[in-house]
Amino acid sequence: MMFMFLFIMTCESLENPFLDDLPSEGLGNSAPETHLFLTFAPDRIDTVLSDTTSDTTFIFTRNIADTTTSHQVMYWWGEDPDGEVVAYHYRWNFEDTWTRSTAESDTFFLPLQIIYDEFLFEVKAEDNQGALDPSPATLRIPVANSYPEIEFAENSNPTVGANPDVTHVTFPTRTFAWSVSDIDGLETINQIRYRLDSTNTWTYLPGNITGVTLTDIPSGFHTFYVQAIDTAGALSNLLQFPDTTDAASPNGWRVEEPVGDILLVDDYKLDDGSTHAFYTSILDSIEGLNNYSVFELGVDEKALPLSSTDRLAMFSYFKTVVWYHYSEIPTLPGADGALRTYLETGGNVFVSSIFIDAGYTFTSIDSNWVINPSGRMLSGLDINVVDLDVTDSTAFLSNLTLKTSSLIARRVSAYYPANLTDGEISQDIFVLQDARNTNDAWTGNPPVAQLFKPSAGSGKSIFFSLPLHLCDGNENIIPIMNYLLYEVFE
Repeated sequence: MMFMFLFIMTCESLENPFLDDLPSEGLGNSAPETHLFLTFAPDRIDTVLSDTTSDTTFIFTRNIADTTTSHQVMYWWGEDPDGEVVAYHYRWNFEDTWTRSTAESDTFFLPLQIIYDEFLFEVKAEDNQGALDPSPATLRIPVANSYPEIEFAENSNPTVGANPDVTHVTFPTRTFAWSVSDIDGLETINQIRYRLDSTNTWTYLPGNITGVTLTDIPSGFHTFYVQAIDTAGALSNLLQFPDTTDAASPNGWRVEEPVGDILLVDDYKLDDGSTHAFYTSILDSIEGLNNYSVFELGVDEKALPLSSTDRLAMFSYFKTVVWYHYSEIPTLPGADGALRTYLETGGNVFVSSIFIDAGYTFTSIDSNWVINPSGRMLSGLDINVVDLDVTDSTAFLSNLTLKTSSLIARRVSAYYPANLTDGEISQDIFVLQDARNTNDAWTGNPPVAQLFKPSAGSGKSIFFSLPLHLCDGNENIIPIMNYLLYEVFE
């Protein structure tokens, strides 16, 4: 018994190897540790390092960046052995102060000012007791500048068919639009510069500008050049219009000076020349030879401007636009918005077209109905001009009666007027005679032209739904057009 007691006492006096001495005070807070990594685009990665350890045949291959771009997405995280990470502090070597964030990633655009530079990123974790990692995670990033690229905006320039050897014709206003790309990020696009023709004089714009409208362009042939410049001074490709190397665009661009107060728009592409001669002979008589402008819409030389700004500018050079169309789909719908604005600002519009669109905003047409379902309207039909000065009844100006001069082998329409809003005025101005026989499938006097004035200070529009060039049976088309242009439109 005594032996057992001594054995127990001896064991209790021995040091227990499985127990550490407890400190007399509590443990201090441990600082967190921070980790950082960066992803690279595949085309910016080179396999450059292989390391074989001495005690194994395992080969560790590491991919590191050769160079990368100034657009970077950084990722980081932290670990804290005795608490939790609540925030991070980071900065670049070009920054004096640290930025505090609770996020674990962010996107950065490095201010690359030269062709090649290196940037150092540091980040350190903060734990829930405010302790910071004393040794921040760091990463040095080699950045090589990438050249910007520029191209014209889609549908901002005219296209051609199989033959690019044609000339694009405009009046002295022309809008150019472009888009710029750069794998370093659009934020690195510092400037846009452009010039007209081969001169050394450039005009500079901020890098975020995507278009310019040139005005007062001298008449003659021209070439437009535009180029992007990034923050490192690298130049993009030199973009130009026209470009003889581009088979899809015209090989020339010619500016015409506006002449006179009237613009004649020829929208009859299948014309054999006789309709064009019909209208020019009228204007030759009224305005004088070469004292007005002509714009022929076609796929080869001339086309309606693609920019709404340019369409409005084109019309605004003149007091009156005379537009005619007969077969095929007209170009008129593409001009509707510009014609409405032109009308509201005081311009006048006369249109002869058998194609009626109730969506036209420069007219007061609500809808239409076909007055010759057979598709035939015989010659000799009177078209009366309404006396606009008579308001309590319908009276005609007998000396200005039109008469169909040949068979109209198309379906043509009369109008239903729209409901007018405050300030708008709409009046019938051309109406058909009473039906002559069973071939004339109408009753009364259907209106085939309406006069529309959207406001007190606006101009006026007349939309004539018959082909005017087939309505000269009385050979009085010149006095009628003179009446419309200089009495009704005044």
